[in-house]
Amino acid sequence: MTVSEKKPMQTKNKVLIAAVSLIVVAGIACGVYFGVHNKSVNNNVSNSTSNNSTSGSTSSLVSPTPTLAGATPTPTNVLPSGQNGTMINGTLFPYYTLTGEAPVPVGIPGTVYTTCKTPGTFSISFDDGPSDYTHELLDLLDKENLKVTFFVNGNNQGCIYDPKVQSVLKRAYQSGHQIASHTWSHPKLTTLTTQGITTEMTRLEQAFMDVLGVVPRYMRPPYGDGTFGPAAKDAVVQSTLKGLGYVITTWDMATTDADIDDNNTPHKLTDEALMKIEQGQVTSVVNAGAKGATHMELMHDTYMRTVRIMAPWSINYAKGLGYKIVPVATCLGDEDPRTWYQKIGPPSANPPTTCTK
Repeated sequence: MTVSEKKPMQTKNKVLIAAVSLIVVAGIACGVYFGVHNKSVNNNVSNSTSNNSTSGSTSSLVSPTPTLAGATPTPTNVLPSGQNGTMINGTLFPYYTLTGEAPVPVGIPGTVYTTCKTPGTFSISFDDGPSDYTHELLDLLDKENLKVTFFVNGNNQGCIYDPKVQSVLKRAYQSGHQIASHTWSHPKLTTLTTQGITTEMTRLEQAFMDVLGVVPRYMRPPYGDGTFGPAAKDAVVQSTLKGLGYVITTWDMATTDADIDDNNTPHKLTDEALMKIEQGQVTSVVNAGAKGATHMELMHDTYMRTVRIMAPWSINYAKGLGYKIVPVATCLGDEDPRTWYQKIGPPSANPPTTCTK
């Protein structure tokens, strides 16, 4: 190749090298620019999230984690839009605004309480439900602005997982009433082994977590069995329940509706005759006690006449005597609803709809 032929070639190579160099420099410049820009954006998002976390809210830039069907939602304490109350570990206490640390519970696990401890209180509680009449009872309690205790079974009058039962149970809980355990299937606990008692309680615990997101601290043994003797059998029941963290409550007055009412038509007793007996059970206890003595009254929301006649009468009677009507836990000194439950977490995203034997 001659010298004259090399010059054009060298010129072309220089141009090519210069063009490549220009592209490389431009690429580096763009990379630096976008790297700095993205870092700035990320810092802004991080700062925004940090600031919102400090103030107790969640940044709108953070998308919620999707929940798979059948899975338990990730716990969150962010209150749903339009809801009032307090979120605790992913479950809602709609009726209550709770601040600060939960107080130390007053009720002692394994101890049997038969009447209230807080002066001037009168607790009203209902066993064996929910039932077809519980919505009517909740309407009455809403109207009276009263809170009571429901001792709930898992599979007795109806299956706790039945959508209709779930609906009324959620309504009772979300209205601020205390939800307590009455065992899974309503057996006499003194007839069971320690393992049998444990199964009765833990099976219902799982149902409560599935439907409501709480496990109660309070329970009532069916028939009061395990609290009236014989001592040896009672000791097994009470020690087992203590190990499971349960405060045991019975009653000092019972309307005896479960013993004498006939929920079918025709009734064995007229309304007047039935109410005379049931009201007499209440007034006799009050009249026999000291003036202003506290009381725990037991009824069942599974009886139509209890819900429609006896419950309104009991409310008016207790109010007329100057009592403050409260849930069982409250009358024992556990006023903060967080102390009513030994476990609080998010309910199941897709609970069962039937009970299996």
